[in-house]
Amino acid sequence: MTVNSRKKTREIYELLPKLDCGSCGFGSCGKFARAVAEGRASPFSCQQNPELGYAIARIVESEAPTYGYSYQPSLVPSREVTPSPGTLTALREEVRGLSQGVDDILARIEHLKQRR
Repeated sequence: MTVNSRKKTREIYELLPKLDCGSCGFGSCGKFARAVAEGRASPFSCQQNPELGYAIARIVESEAPTYGYSYQPSLVPSREVTPSPGTLTALREEVRGLSQGVDDILARIEHLKQRR
């Protein structure tokens, strides 16, 4: 680790919340700061405060995205999509079959208990 990398790690670490939540995938804020300084992680990986990514990106002299971090749902249910009756019937049959399988397993367990 170079002197410059140590300095960047320290600067990044000072910005972080120091919760060591591990949400970034590195287990601690210190490890995350080092990974970013070494170029192994995105400056925007802190899940506690993604907005810190802009300040961290300036420290590591990385280009930051120009868009904001507003809520944007990735999956929006479409009102046009409805399950077909055939799909529902097949699903009910599958559930019945699974339920019967569970009942059979529970009956075997009870039978084994009685044999003891």
